[in-house]
Amino acid sequence: MKLSLSKINFINIFVIVIVFSMILSIFIYQFSESLYEKKVIALEKNYYEKNKTLVKNEVERAIQRIEVIKNIIFEKNELVLKEKVNFIKNLFDSNVKLNDADTISSYYEKELDLLKWDNGSGYIYIFDSNGKILYHGDDKKYINANIFELARNNNDLYTFLKKTLVLDENFGSYKWYKPNENPKELYTKYVYIKKDEKRDVYIAAGVYQKEIDKKVKELVFDEFRKDRFGDGNYGYFWIVGLDKIMRMHPISPELEGKVFDYVHTMDGKVLVDVILEKALDKGGYVTYKWLDPHTNQENEKIGYVQRIPEWNLIVSTGFYLTELQDMLHEEKVSLKKLSNEYLSKIYVVLSFLILVSLIIARYLSLKIERVEIEREEQMNLLEQYKQLLDTNSVVSKTNKKGVITYVNESFEKVSGYSKNESLGKSHNLVHHSDTPKSQFKELWGTITHGKIWKGILKNKRKNGESYYASTTIIPIKNPQGEIIEYLSSSTDITEHVENREQLQNLFKTDTLTGLGNRVSLLNYLSKNEKVVLALINIDRFKEINDSFSHEVGDEVIKAFANRLFDYFNDENYIVYRVQADIFGIVNTKNVNDIVLSDVKKFMSTLGHDTYKINNTKFILTYTCGLASNRENLFAYADIALSEAKNKKIKIVEYDASLKNIEYFKNNILWVERLSKAINEDRIVPHFQPIFNYKTGKVDKYEALLRLIEDDKIIYPNEYLDIAKKTKLYPELTYKMVEKVISKFTSNHLEFSINLCIEDLMNEELMIFLYDYAEQKDVFERMVLEIVESEEIEDSDSISKVIQKFKEKGTKIAIDDFGSGYSNYQYLISLKADYIKIDGSITKLVATDTRTVDVIKSIVEFARTSNMKVIAEFVSDEAIDMALREIGVDYAQGYYYGKPQAELLTE
Repeated sequence: MKLSLSKINFINIFVIVIVFSMILSIFIYQFSESLYEKKVIALEKNYYEKNKTLVKNEVERAIQRIEVIKNIIFEKNELVLKEKVNFIKNLFDSNVKLNDADTISSYYEKELDLLKWDNGSGYIYIFDSNGKILYHGDDKKYINANIFELARNNNDLYTFLKKTLVLDENFGSYKWYKPNENPKELYTKYVYIKKDEKRDVYIAAGVYQKEIDKKVKELVFDEFRKDRFGDGNYGYFWIVGLDKIMRMHPISPELEGKVFDYVHTMDGKVLVDVILEKALDKGGYVTYKWLDPHTNQENEKIGYVQRIPEWNLIVSTGFYLTELQDMLHEEKVSLKKLSNEYLSKIYVVLSFLILVSLIIARYLSLKIERVEIEREEQMNLLEQYKQLLDTNSVVSKTNKKGVITYVNESFEKVSGYSKNESLGKSHNLVHHSDTPKSQFKELWGTITHGKIWKGILKNKRKNGESYYASTTIIPIKNPQGEIIEYLSSSTDITEHVENREQLQNLFKTDTLTGLGNRVSLLNYLSKNEKVVLALINIDRFKEINDSFSHEVGDEVIKAFANRLFDYFNDENYIVYRVQADIFGIVNTKNVNDIVLSDVKKFMSTLGHDTYKINNTKFILTYTCGLASNRENLFAYADIALSEAKNKKIKIVEYDASLKNIEYFKNNILWVERLSKAINEDRIVPHFQPIFNYKTGKVDKYEALLRLIEDDKIIYPNEYLDIAKKTKLYPELTYKMVEKVISKFTSNHLEFSINLCIEDLMNEELMIFLYDYAEQKDVFERMVLEIVESEEIEDSDSISKVIQKFKEKGTKIAIDDFGSGYSNYQYLISLKADYIKIDGSITKLVATDTRTVDVIKSIVEFARTSNMKVIAEFVSDEAIDMALREIGVDYAQGYYYGKPQAELLTE
């Protein structure tokens, strides 16, 4: 039984779907198991890393908190000392009769003796402005001694007292003997002292560093005993000394005060020895076994230790690995459940896809069945199309080598060759020799690459006559996409082409004079460079049209054209009407002197004779420009004609002294280069550092325009003036604004953008700059660098634009100050923030005293006007040193850095 294509297709799809589904099911199962194992491994690794990072961060946080507590205690002690001193001063003030400094100690000695704190180590002492100690709460032997004499061998005390005498109030530290301690050893003491102006005495209260540290440690230990962290608050801190004694343990307080050397690490080392080694080497991790308070059993634990600065103590914390096992067990169960659910859903989806695939297969089978029916109908229709094509078009087929394998009756009729004469012959049989070889090259290049070629071919009939055919050639391909033959369909358009040639000749002829027109002249010059061209212009011809009429003007033009044609009716000359009242004369022999002589003779003879039009007489005069043997000959002759008109000379011959056309060509080339650079995003900013003399570092940059071409930098002086004469200049500024602001969005540096008057007067550009700066929040770090100009000063609109930016915090810099138009009033009116001294001045500062005076005057003016001064072109150390001595604020130049694509800080 013969199966149809539709049934074969259904069976194939069914088998493929079933096999594919089985393979995919096995793959999904294996992939799911592999993914499950990878997730478990990743979970273990993540738990270790997460908890190791957590305990390390918590230890570092704890040590930072110790510093915070120390600062709090110190601040609190300062306030307490101030309160005590103020209390004594208020006590003295309450006794209006107590004005004599010498009676202070005797009058209030008992009260002052009672005022002690911190286990008797805190006390009051008082001395007068001459240094005589009036009262001392620790040791009476110091009374009547001179404190300045006591400070001779104590630099800390001497410095402290010296500063106190200047400020009349002081808080600081120095070393002194501590009550109840070694009488020969000095201890750090923090003291607050204040002058009693009324009695001309100094009242001092102090506390010893040792007492402060006791308070800090007590507070730290209390805080650490309560502190917990981590999931379920499992984490706690414990502290051990360098003497291996446990100082604090919130879970096992019975260990406190005992030597901690009986616990070992997992590799058998004494735990406390490892802890000491790690702590003294910037901290680290240790692994050991310890009692888990949740299970009341010893479990493996990973801890992190770090030494407390300035204390011989080590703080540590850690996490138990049993929590990992519990968590992993739960996660594994959850992952396995999730994996099974995932597989179940996949198998459901897969079953659904199989069902859908079978439905689609059945649908496609039915579709193919319909296609088979339609194919038979289309084959019948194609046969009818072929008959129609053969009736109306010239059809032929060739093999890959161009040998004819089929022609229709239209081919035989149009070409004159019968089928027997054509088959087996090359298609060159009908090619005309006038057809350019380049056209055949382009034709074969197209069709051999599998593309359709369309065009007009000039062919030759059997009898030698020419005919034109509008031809389409299609490559015919086999199912593998390989070209096997070419099919050509043509239409005879000979009549249309001949009519077109007549029309083109008409377009190349001036209808008024019958001479060749501008198109005809340019066409001739493009094929014949070595000739002489003279352009003759009728002077004041517009007056004839305006005074009489255009009809009269046309008659004058025809009469003039006839005279030119009659005079230059020679095989060496061709006459053209270029436009309105300008005519061209071409000398094909390329002899300047003869053409110059003939034109002069025409102007003085036949051309000078009176013209009579409708009983009106006219005498015409002429101006001529002449050029020879050059590329762009018409342009050179036109330049010479313009020169003759400007100088009111009858004839001017072009030479190098006239305006050079290369200038215009260069401008055009630059416009093309700039346009291409903008489209290819090769307009980039470079950034030159500006050095701050005060801070000693680079804290701002100037953005400079650069063009990148063939990996080379093209500087603005080569193209900026040309760009300003075109519509390309605003595009350059837009690019710079966007790239510069984007560059400085991610940092906190100040940057400047150069703007000229054309930029400031471009309303759309300034709106874009304002909106983009607002979007990126850079107003307060942006500097608009403006070149001095009277137009800016005189323009209210520009001043308003600048003020709008100033209100947002943007700064204004005046560039090239001193190079030309320099007006101090201009700086004030614009409310400039920076003055940039031009490089032509800066480079002379190390060798010319007058330049030094000029820069000094600018710096002085800037200071009185609250402006900063930036010197440009700082190229060497001598210039740099001179500018520093004068007091310039900033330096910019190669000495501190060339403009680069990246910032120095990057």
